[in-house]
Amino acid sequence: MKRHVLTVLGTAIFGLPLLAMAATNFSGSWVQDNAKSDRVPEPVWLTRAPAGGRGGGGRGGGPGGRGNAEVVINVQQDANSMQVTGPQGATRNYTLDGKPYTSATETGVEKAAVTANLQGDTLVIATTRPYGGMPGNVTLQVKEVWSLSPDGKTLTITTTHSSPAAEKNYKQVFNRK
Repeated sequence: MKRHVLTVLGTAIFGLPLLAMAATNFSGSWVQDNAKSDRVPEPVWLTRAPAGGRGGGGRGGGPGGRGNAEVVINVQQDANSMQVTGPQGATRNYTLDGKPYTSATETGVEKAAVTANLQGDTLVIATTRPYGGMPGNVTLQVKEVWSLSPDGKTLTITTTHSSPAAEKNYKQVFNRK
């Protein structure tokens, strides 16, 4: 009833429908479309944190750096948080309020600063972490932009790795399972 009243009121005042918009929800089981995905050395969702100390990581035989193996990620999201479980069982937890928090890197020695927030119909996850031989030696910045197709059947994750040496962009496309 409340939504109906707002729509009628919005139409009367502005001449346009005023709809209550729900935040985009990425929940589901997603299978990587290798033909549409770039080769990624170590996706952030695959490990506890971006690969460190290897100058870009080891690339596998096919797209996504995982050969022809089926890559499945599972996403559980509510209004305030999101949990992503990668193909090997590694889990990433995000708080979707846009406030920075710290997370242990894969070594457990260094800490990464992470922010995650919904921006319109996309999710932006930004991670800043030490990268290299000594803690704090070099900073790696990873930005992931998650978006869904209008029908909700395709998830695209565009990732940018930025370091003082280079900036690399990767696109991963997943189909709802």
